[in-house]
Amino acid sequence: MEFIFTEGCGFDKYSEEILNMLTNADNEFVPPLSSRSSTTQKGFEEQVKGDGIKLYFEEMKKQKFVIAVENDKVLGFVCYKENLINDYVKNTPNIYISTLIVSPSSRGKGMTKRMYEALFEKYKSSYVYTRTWSTNLAHIGILGKFGFETVMVLKNHRGNGIDTVCFEKKNN
Repeated sequence: MEFIFTEGCGFDKYSEEILNMLTNADNEFVPPLSSRSSTTQKGFEEQVKGDGIKLYFEEMKKQKFVIAVENDKVLGFVCYKENLINDYVKNTPNIYISTLIVSPSSRGKGMTKRMYEALFEKYKSSYVYTRTWSTNLAHIGILGKFGFETVMVLKNHRGNGIDTVCFEKKNN
């Protein structure tokens, strides 16, 4: 397996597979990716009209990627932005992880861990940020194992009883 670091149009070879992964994982996210207007959206109340997955994908294409590939097949990817500044991402240099998906056939095999490790290796001495929803316990557990700390909790941000949890780690 190899990890390919690329950005925007640099992942054209894999864009169809990534779009298919987004479409297949859409409803695994809270709220679904197809209802979002961007990868850094602040509020989730407003629903997107039209083909939300394609809109989300177009936003992703402006970012950077770590793509896990084996035998020319995408097993997973991390989409991220460098040096984002917003309400909870303040320290620079930083990496803001906006989207992470592992193919169903590769889940439970340490793929998320290996993609994070590849990202950490490339971006030493950077702050790494991400956010997820409070019921995404598998991802929250992985973040805890890597030493991410909660920096903000937005109560009921993703619906009644579903908080947005923001995490930070100083990568050394």
